[in-house]
Amino acid sequence: MASIYKRGNTWTANIFVIKDGKRRRKTKSGFKTKAQAKGWANEMEVAKQNNTLTLRSDMLFADFYDNWFVTFKAPTITKATSRWYLYVSKSIRNYFPKTKIEDVTRINFQSFLNSFGKTHGVNTARKMRTLIKQVAVAAIADGYISKDFTYRTNITGQEPKSADLKFLEEDDMKALADYISSKPLTIRAVTDMMIITALQSGARYAEIAGLEWPDVNFEKGFIRIETTWDQFYKEFKPTKTKSSIRNIDMPSSYMDELYDWHQLHPDTTFVFQGKNDIPPTSNAANKQLRRDLDDIGAIKIITFHGLRHTHASWLLAHDVDLHYVSERLGHSNTTITLNTYSHLLKTRRNSEIDKSISLLSNL
Repeated sequence: MASIYKRGNTWTANIFVIKDGKRRRKTKSGFKTKAQAKGWANEMEVAKQNNTLTLRSDMLFADFYDNWFVTFKAPTITKATSRWYLYVSKSIRNYFPKTKIEDVTRINFQSFLNSFGKTHGVNTARKMRTLIKQVAVAAIADGYISKDFTYRTNITGQEPKSADLKFLEEDDMKALADYISSKPLTIRAVTDMMIITALQSGARYAEIAGLEWPDVNFEKGFIRIETTWDQFYKEFKPTKTKSSIRNIDMPSSYMDELYDWHQLHPDTTFVFQGKNDIPPTSNAANKQLRRDLDDIGAIKIITFHGLRHTHASWLLAHDVDLHYVSERLGHSNTTITLNTYSHLLKTRRNSEIDKSISLLSNL
């Protein structure tokens, strides 16, 4: 039953509801007329009957998110995945430091997305909204809010770089391999060995960093990927997918060089062991790659992961079977390979153009 009364020059309405076994009150003041107060009270009564009535809370948006994460997500996800959730938590706390969960609206959440999109990629922004939407749904289920503030909000952000920028063309690929090979093993950087391994195998940074000497089969000429290295927590973890567990056949010239590398580092646990007896970080590998590419005057400056793209693109451009390339990369299926490497190297593209024109000319 609603309680409506006049306080000074305005009207106030109270709604009572049983919540968690206790009698709770929802109040709103400032109505200019009794009719307005009664109208609001009627709306709240309908919401109460539909179980959509929310009660005022002092819970901050950031605190609700953190509580939700600790209770529902942290026990079920990996440490690596949790870093993304913690990043979202920090973003929310920075933008909504004192905003209560019930005060988050579509307008101020859209403003948050707009601000985030100015300095981040559109894919990152999309992932951010998807995760926060889960929080909004949880807040509705727990009675903190009645509407989804992420509903029909728009993603903004910087578009991802062109696929052409993610891999080296054949000339630069060969120049990079030759340049690293010209450095004597006795003085060659560990990160250079990781770079040449990525170029020859197409393996990911974490897979290469996690290699131990028992994973190298010198007799049969392959490296075995069974685990990965988590550079943040400095521990081993499972591969990205079950399909990522694989043997990667390597050129004999590479295996011969790796054998000599082993002779120079017979007591290391990791194949590529840096300071503090652990593998170099991805940041260190990226810095070394940039130096190498600068030294050879490469047209493109790519990241360490771009070496994986270079490896796959080069094989596909030279008509290596798609299924084999997919298995070599550790993809779950060929669809992933096709979607990722739909582009081809420039020389292959020009060749396909000439071939197509020639065929069409003979119709």
